[in-house]
Amino acid sequence: MVPKIPNIPQWGFVSGRISVLEARFLPREFFMNMISQERIEDIVPHLQDTFLKDYLAPGAVREDFGALPDRCFYNMALSLRGNCPSTIPVDIFLLQSDYLNLKGALAGATVFPFPISLFTQEMLLAIAHEDYAELPQSLRESTGWTAGDAFQIDSGILDIMLDGSYLRHLLSLANEIESEMVSIYVRERVLAYIVIVLWRAANQGISLKRYQQHLLPLEDFTQVVIELTGINNLETWPAVIGGIIGDLFNESLESYADDQISSFDLKVTNYLTRIARDGRLQTAGPERVFSFLAGLSVEMQNLKLVVTGRLNRIDQDLLKERLKDCYV
Repeated sequence: MVPKIPNIPQWGFVSGRISVLEARFLPREFFMNMISQERIEDIVPHLQDTFLKDYLAPGAVREDFGALPDRCFYNMALSLRGNCPSTIPVDIFLLQSDYLNLKGALAGATVFPFPISLFTQEMLLAIAHEDYAELPQSLRESTGWTAGDAFQIDSGILDIMLDGSYLRHLLSLANEIESEMVSIYVRERVLAYIVIVLWRAANQGISLKRYQQHLLPLEDFTQVVIELTGINNLETWPAVIGGIIGDLFNESLESYADDQISSFDLKVTNYLTRIARDGRLQTAGPERVFSFLAGLSVEMQNLKLVVTGRLNRIDQDLLKERLKDCYV
């Protein structure tokens, strides 16, 4: 079992809210039943039993459903964030959207597709106008980064730099919260993220050396990146990756070639959910918030998978295979 930090009274109020909210989590059987419905009209009533019930305007399921789970998650995260003594357990889940907005700003965009959270509108607009004074430190640390050349950097290289910056920022947040459970979750997530990024690049025939040049530094994972980018045979990667993530990678290699990365991603998500479930055992503390949001994120992903999958007439058995393990 993952060690916990002691219960912290200052987290009592938000943890009490979560105790009530957790009762609304849905089991796997609920999603399996939704998938089995033959008509989309028969799926809609089931959504009234989910966190999405307040977002179901007439026609929303057919016209705009893909955005509803993301909006629901973001609003819930912000609501909890305001009750937290430290915002870090929430920020870890909001950070990826911030970096997608930052990518747009670095390309000169002044309208941002994702909700504003850690990176303010003012900061993003300033960057869009080539004012880099408030550029995240995690991006300044990228190997080869020169702020004055941001608009001239190849888009592929900039993507790698932003991936590295995002991962450094994640690790920094996990270190700051000083929670062993959160740290284990984040570090395993970062390692899996690195593997997926390099795996996709290898499959696309992209030179992995550019990742060694622009993804780093990444704390203890720097050596892993250096070693993986020098190995062409994927079957030898598990020895470098190590641990449970290495085992999951090895298992995924047994899938059909086109399904290997998606299989790995699913296995990793289920593994991270198992880690997050330990947070339920804490009465009050940052793990309680973090674990709830990990569970909510998975539930929103499952709802999106099931409803959009049925709308697009994806095979029901395939949807069942892709369903992520539920928090409860």
